[in-house]
Amino acid sequence: MATATGKGYRVIGLDDLRAAPAFTPRGNDDGRERLDVRNELGITSFGINAVRIPGAGELVREHTEKSFGLSEQEELYIVLGGSATFVLDGEEVETSAGSLVYVRPEVKRSAIAADGGTTLLIVGGTPGEAYQPLPPEAAEAFAAYNAGDYEQAVAKQLRAVEQVPDHLIVLYNLACFEARAGKTDDAIEHLKAAADRDREILELARDDTDLDSLRGDPRFKELVA
Repeated sequence: MATATGKGYRVIGLDDLRAAPAFTPRGNDDGRERLDVRNELGITSFGINAVRIPGAGELVREHTEKSFGLSEQEELYIVLGGSATFVLDGEEVETSAGSLVYVRPEVKRSAIAADGGTTLLIVGGTPGEAYQPLPPEAAEAFAAYNAGDYEQAVAKQLRAVEQVPDHLIVLYNLACFEARAGKTDDAIEHLKAAADRDREILELARDDTDLDSLRGDPRFKELVA
């Protein structure tokens, strides 16, 4: 794949991109890789990344874009190679290379790769709003979390919170990392700060295993009651 860089442009192949930290406690399941196209190219006006998997397996985990402080993005999934079965609000849709799958925020979606090497390019943005990327420290914090380095995860996430202090999910993840690191007082403080922004986040907290170390604390019990 040819590469080129000039004033105001850059050409690069997906194979030249490094795998980015996964924003999930489960890590890169089945060899799934997230390729951070946006940060690599310095894109600031819209969200874009790519995911691929070497064999059959889960490419897009089931979710919507409307819950717990998410940005309610519209998303476009572009199948670059391989094939995948999307499940969109319970309806299965078979796709192959060249397919475009547009999904509104409220639609529950997931995708399973049928072939080895299936790759999706994912583009997203919130209607009527300027794109606001998360700080890179948020991804670095998850990388440390997935490696079991909870102290480093907390340190990175604190830097992310400094940059986006009102972001619900960033605050909530900080509480999770602090709970894993044994920082009970800090975890409860930041969980309360997240709940002050949207109490629906407590529905997630009630069953989140990252917060298990807090469950015997009366402050946690009162918060989630």
